[in-house]
Amino acid sequence: MRIEVIAGPEADRVAAQLRAHDTEGLLTVTAVNRPGPAALVIGEDVPLSVDIADLWTHRVRPMARRLAGLDRAAPAPAVLHPHDPALPRAAEVLLNRLRTALHHTDDGRWTYDHIGSTAVPDLRAKRFIDLQIGATTLPDRGVDDRLATTGFLPAKGSRPDSPGVHHDLPIGGQGPTEVYRKRLYVRPDPAAPAILHFRLLDSPWCAATTSFRDRLRADAATRRAYEEVKERAARDHAGDPDYDDYTRSKSAFITGCGRRLTADESDTETV
Repeated sequence: MRIEVIAGPEADRVAAQLRAHDTEGLLTVTAVNRPGPAALVIGEDVPLSVDIADLWTHRVRPMARRLAGLDRAAPAPAVLHPHDPALPRAAEVLLNRLRTALHHTDDGRWTYDHIGSTAVPDLRAKRFIDLQIGATTLPDRGVDDRLATTGFLPAKGSRPDSPGVHHDLPIGGQGPTEVYRKRLYVRPDPAAPAILHFRLLDSPWCAATTSFRDRLRADAATRRAYEEVKERAARDHAGDPDYDDYTRSKSAFITGCGRRLTADESDTETV
């Protein structure tokens, strides 16, 4: 796991303490003037004054072991929390890091968005930051490697039919099947877990996710109704081993909302 420490009076101390904790050889720690593609940046994701022992125990080591394939976190029940205004800022930091990591592949047309419930003020949500990249092509091995440097690994899905891992469900018959192909990535950061949806730009979902997000931001009634559906789904699926049926259980509301939106806003499963 690559960690960068923003250069300054405290950088050498922080880097040395992280290396001292890393008896398993999980980390590469570098002091930098400007952050690049890293899984965690001390001085950006967390302040340089952070307690390193606590950071190591509760964030760095668990994340590093998961990125190395040594541990796998079991999904916890879907618990909704009040909107956290720190998460949109965390999403912005991650999107900027992804732009940096992918700038050699991005042809200038790619889009980078914070989507999902954590992007909507005054909406309760799971503490997962949902991000989306709209691209002209889906990732190859090289892109996977660059995403890994930022802490994102390909998602495998809990089941063969897990929704949204390799293919989105068609939206109202729009577009050929091929445009619904996608890639899903997860960032196993205990403090700020994130999910990255990598979609083709011409997929109807690419526009649907941002349109639905904007509708929730603008319309308090839709926001409240959706929150009630999410809370009921969280209760109904509190004992499930994954989020698959929680996600599916929201589709009736989303489909109903879609009838009141334009065709390219008619469905989403990411929020």
